[in-house]
Amino acid sequence: MWASLVDFISQSIQFFYILTLKLGIPNYGLAIILFTIVIKVILYPLTHKQMDAMRKMQELQPKIKEVQKKHKNDSQKSQQAMMELYREHGANPLSGCWPLLIQMPILFALFRSLRVFFDPVQHPVYVNLTHASFFWVKNLGNADPFILPVLVGITTFLQQKVTTTGTDQTQKTMLYVMPIFLAWVSRNFPGGLALYWVVFSILGTVQQIYINKQSTGVREEAKGK
Repeated sequence: MWASLVDFISQSIQFFYILTLKLGIPNYGLAIILFTIVIKVILYPLTHKQMDAMRKMQELQPKIKEVQKKHKNDSQKSQQAMMELYREHGANPLSGCWPLLIQMPILFALFRSLRVFFDPVQHPVYVNLTHASFFWVKNLGNADPFILPVLVGITTFLQQKVTTTGTDQTQKTMLYVMPIFLAWVSRNFPGGLALYWVVFSILGTVQQIYINKQSTGVREEAKGK
C-alpha cells in the first residue's frame, strides 16, 4: 500500500507536469503547486472542521481552567466535568487530529517520491530535468538549505498566528517553536516537499482568515439578536 501511495503521488506530479507542458509553461514546480492545491481542496472539509474544533477549544480554555482548578484534587470528577463541558459546547478535543493524521502519510510519501522522482536511474518515468528547476532551486529533488526553509518557517508562523486565538502559554510557545523547528528540518527536505509545505501553509492561512471572518460575522449576528 505504501508503494502504491508513493507511485500515485509520482504519477500525479507527472500528470500535472504534462498539463503545464500543454499550457506551454512546462515546469515541475508548477506541477507540485497544482498538486498541492488539489490536495488542499480534497482536505478542505476536514481542515475546516479541524479549524472549527481548534477555535472552540481555544474559546473554552478559560472554562477548562476553571474546571481543572475546581476539581484539582479529584481527577475523575475533573474528567467528567470536562466531558460535560465538551458536550455542552459541541467540542471534541480529538477532532482536530484527523487532518494531520491524513496529511502525514501524504508528506512521507511525497518525501519518498521526490527523493527518486528526479533521478533518471531510480525513477522509471522519464523526467525532463531541464524543467525540474524552480526559480533559484536547480533541482526540486535536492534540498535547498537556505531560502525555502526560511519560507517554510515564515508561512508556518503566519498560519499558526491566524489560527491561534487563545492566551495559553503552551500555544504561545508553539507559535514560535514549531516554525523554527520545521525551518530547521526542512533544510534536508527535497525542494519539492518544502515547496509543497509553503504553498499548503499559504492556502491554510487564507482559509483560516476566511473562517475567522465567518465566525466573527456569526457571533456579531448572534449578539444583534
